[in-house]
Amino acid sequence: MENKPVTYRIKHVGINNPNEEEARRSAALLCALFGLEETLETPAAIFAGDIFEVMKHDRLGRCGHVAMQTEDVEAAMAQLAARGVAFDEKTIRRDENGKIKFIYLRDEYCGFRFHLTT
Repeated sequence: MENKPVTYRIKHVGINNPNEEEARRSAALLCALFGLEETLETPAAIFAGDIFEVMKHDRLGRCGHVAMQTEDVEAAMAQLAARGVAFDEKTIRRDENGKIKFIYLRDEYCGFRFHLTT
């Protein structure tokens, strides 16, 4: 039986800022530029629509992060591991059945950290 191919789509782009004040300015700018609304605020970020997660810190990735959505995170991990990709195991989040639904890749690529999510 052949495995179903893993597909990906960009869920959002996380943009780093040095602090909350800069994050608020960045979120307002992105909303004004692209006709978005602030849709959610968490202790770590402000969402501009569902496109941008404007971070209130600059901890992950030189530029930020990219959330890659896929139907099966564990299948995506297997595919990427076969290509030599390592994962940041401490970032794993599981669903109610124990299946991995979120994980960061260990390394930075093109200035960004990437995470897989459902």
